[in-house]
Amino acid sequence: MGDHPVVTAVTDIDAPPEKVWRVLTDFAGYAEWHGALRFVDVPAEILPGTRLQARLTLGTGNDGAYEFTVVDHRAPERLAWTGGIPGVLMGLHSFVLEPHGGGTRFTESEEFTGSAAVETIEPARARMEEGSASYVRALKERVESGH
Repeated sequence: MGDHPVVTAVTDIDAPPEKVWRVLTDFAGYAEWHGALRFVDVPAEILPGTRLQARLTLGTGNDGAYEFTVVDHRAPERLAWTGGIPGVLMGLHSFVLEPHGGGTRFTESEEFTGSAAVETIEPARARMEEGSASYVRALKERVESGH
């Protein structure tokens, strides 16, 4: 256990990175496949510095409205955003798409920092890891189904 807990999920998707990227960055379309995250008022163009408004519904005390700031956007390789309470609990959420065996190796991870990172994340790690794994499975199913 370090000072910066990280939750990661990896899956191989039977589609090229460009196709995975289209689904990943169609923020308005998350409602069709992501079980907990809904983006609202999505800007027409997403670049580093773009702020994304979202609603998280996990059925926990963490449900509510969130704002994320895009910090990396390199199509079709990497997307990252950050959000949270500065100094207390911040998350750097990243998505990496790598060509792999004719498809894409998709890695989703979130690194947590701040004074409450370890005490907040470690007790919830197993639930968070399953949530991440569920998310990448849903993305895989969405992409591979041709949407």
